[in-house]
Amino acid sequence: MPKDKRTPKKHGILYIFLKKRVIIPLSFLLLVIIMYVMFVFSNIPFIKYWRTIYIETAMTTADHQWLATAFIPGYIIDEVMSMQTDTSDIIGGAEHLDGTDDQPLEDEYPDDILGQHELSVGDTDYAGYTVKINDIEQGLVVSEIKGGSYRGLVMLVDDPSRVYLGTTPYKHVEGLRIKAMMEYHGAIAGINASGFSDPNDSGHGGDIIGLSFSEGEYWGNAVSYYGAVLMTADNKLVVGNVHDWQNYDIRAGIQFGPVLIADGESQIEGSGGYGIQPRTAIGQREDGVIVFIVIDGRQPTWSLGCTMGDLVEVLQKYGVVNAACCDGGSSSVLAYNNEVLNKNSSLNPTYGRRLPNAWLVAPKEISEVSTDE
Repeated sequence: MPKDKRTPKKHGILYIFLKKRVIIPLSFLLLVIIMYVMFVFSNIPFIKYWRTIYIETAMTTADHQWLATAFIPGYIIDEVMSMQTDTSDIIGGAEHLDGTDDQPLEDEYPDDILGQHELSVGDTDYAGYTVKINDIEQGLVVSEIKGGSYRGLVMLVDDPSRVYLGTTPYKHVEGLRIKAMMEYHGAIAGINASGFSDPNDSGHGGDIIGLSFSEGEYWGNAVSYYGAVLMTADNKLVVGNVHDWQNYDIRAGIQFGPVLIADGESQIEGSGGYGIQPRTAIGQREDGVIVFIVIDGRQPTWSLGCTMGDLVEVLQKYGVVNAACCDGGSSSVLAYNNEVLNKNSSLNPTYGRRLPNAWLVAPKEISEVSTDE
């Protein structure tokens, strides 16, 4: 009986090809299933740790929670997020709210408080990071931060009276990019501050989230899920659970969090339930020096981002006693002298995103003129 020409020989090329077309996809599918089961359900410490980080990172974004919810069971996500560190009852610097600190400015913030005359670009600063900018005239030092999975910048400002909150003049319409914000307010440096409505990552920065206070004007509505980040009239940073701002002598403030350090004590360890993200934070040393920190992220070849614990570790190296987060993600930006210094994850890193407000630094000339008056 003649052979069916449509049936390939068992050892022929066509037979092997047809066989592999079935076996290879099935093998790949089986491998995917095994990997999925291990990643989602395994209790092996290494896998569990990175699963937790992944869930926290996805769930602490505004519009990308689906990266976790699409394939990880809800009860596992809930279990992970229930462990998030709660700093809602913490206050750092509460003793400064009564406005009794009347120590003379010249005694409180001595000349060269940053030790700038002993620093040069390329040197290692006292926290162990490389100095990138040493502006003695303006009392600013910028150093480059490098950690295991992240890179960023820290800025030290010698006089807290020069730090203020600038807002967009187009409230409820659109924000300003950081360089435009600095130009509008006459600032020499700045970082992003409040969060804003950002559906599908396309927010215009005109609709602030939470309450803010600047130049005697309130903007926004208080929310219960963020604490306060305040500058008092005595130039002290207060962070955390502060309500009824009108009862205190403050000159600037936003709502955000969590609290990172309060009265010298760390408030978060490890990821703290917040995953790995680009970050922005503001802190203050005991001697009054203000510390800005911005961490880049979401760029595997440059910087993935950092945990809250990483932020705390860096801030403590700089002697910060009170600190809290500002808005993060693609909004995280630090600028100086009309230039964006960090490699932020916005669509246009040279300019950054449009912001509702920003913590700004007045040039020394402006500060000294104001003091003389």
